Amino acid sequence: MNWRLHPACPPDGAVLCSVDDVPDEGGHEVSFGDARQPLRLLLLRRGQQVWGYENVCPHFSLPLNFDPQTFVTLDGLVMCAHHTAFFRFEDGHCVDGPCAGAGLTPVQLRCEGGRVRLAASPDSASPPGPGPKADSP
Repeated sequence: MNWRLHPACPPDGAVLCSVDDVPDEGGHEVSFGDARQPLRLLLLRRGQQVWGYENVCPHFSLPLNFDPQTFVTLDGLVMCAHHTAFFRFEDGHCVDGPCAGAGLTPVQLRCEGGRVRLAASPDSASPPGPGPKADSP
């Protein structure tokens, strides 16, 4: 299912978290909805850039993290804790593992006032290139 069609999907412009909630060179999950079928979004950050993806590994449809808010990252890659697939921060492309060549589903973001917000729907936004830059303090 397209994540935007999830019944718990927040509206465009909704605040997902503070930029500071996303560790530099790390990941942070925000989720919406009930515990049975939540919409889980993964935010990744390097310096002032933030990228967003649906937190679902394309290999087996499991979240990339095993424990809450625990993401394994190394040199601009995030690893699926279940099957050791590695995905690039900047485009979600799987560079190694059982789903090599596949990719994470992008979530369009914008950063304003130190907050990460959900951006306009994919058909009106540019493809995920460099993530939005966080505002300078």
